[in-house]
Amino acid sequence: MKKYSKQQSQTKKFFRSYADEWQSKAADDVYSVINDRHTAVFETLKKIKKGSAVLDVGCGAGHLAIDLDLKGYNAIGVDFADEMIQLANANKKNKKSKANFYNSSIYDFDIPRNISLFTAMGFIEYVSQDELKKILKFFYKNLSDTGYISIGSRNRLFNLCSFNSFTIQEIELNTIQNLLEENIIISNSKSKDQMIMNLRSHENSLSHPEYHPTTKIDVEKRYQYTPSELIKVIEREGFVVENIFPIHFHAFNPNISEIELLNHRKRISGLISDSYQNQFKLIPNSSAFVIEAKKKCSK
Repeated sequence: MKKYSKQQSQTKKFFRSYADEWQSKAADDVYSVINDRHTAVFETLKKIKKGSAVLDVGCGAGHLAIDLDLKGYNAIGVDFADEMIQLANANKKNKKSKANFYNSSIYDFDIPRNISLFTAMGFIEYVSQDELKKILKFFYKNLSDTGYISIGSRNRLFNLCSFNSFTIQEIELNTIQNLLEENIIISNSKSKDQMIMNLRSHENSLSHPEYHPTTKIDVEKRYQYTPSELIKVIEREGFVVENIFPIHFHAFNPNISEIELLNHRKRISGLISDSYQNQFKLIPNSSAFVIEAKKKCSK
């Protein structure tokens, strides 16, 4: 039996118990952060030939892999929570999809063919920084020469405007100035390419806390990254970052609890997801982002 780290064990336990709620979150027809991330993946998908193999790591209830299959791609989903795979197969049947789902850790999974696109949404926050490097090496090894990766991340820059315990933690870590500088880089860049170039050269020496503030997700340590941090990690493993998409734009402070305002926030988030996915200047006010990178063949 595979021995998991404390973080991995907590993650597996949480998602085994959270499967049904995850299913309902994806079905929200006003705004779903899950679907928001998928629309970013679909932007990258435009660069991938139909019929190509795509693999979703930490596929959850299978919604992304099913959508990829229905768009004409050879879709594979892998997740180590068996309850999630059970839901994925049920969703597959309901949608009459041919996506293939496997109950496995990605580290133990035998890749059946060269992959043209690896996706990982809501995945890297649950692995250590060493494990992140390991998974990026795995992606590089198993990607086709013209392959891409699409990776979702919690946005550490958003801690500047969430004004909650995450903001307090950044003050205690003395990281506010660095986060502010990165937000200014993004907001003042004249183009996406200029933003990525400027973020590559941004000097950040951010420390990561041992534990994050308490949330509804019962995992003690969930990593957050800034775009410049993740660009550096990804590009050191043989990729070139080509795009960054804002995910879950917040029109109002997340501490607001009035139902009417929350519903307005969801509607605005949905509008941004539907119409402004490529507007990079929205990243500082978004609680997550998706980063797209292409494999360099001369690593």
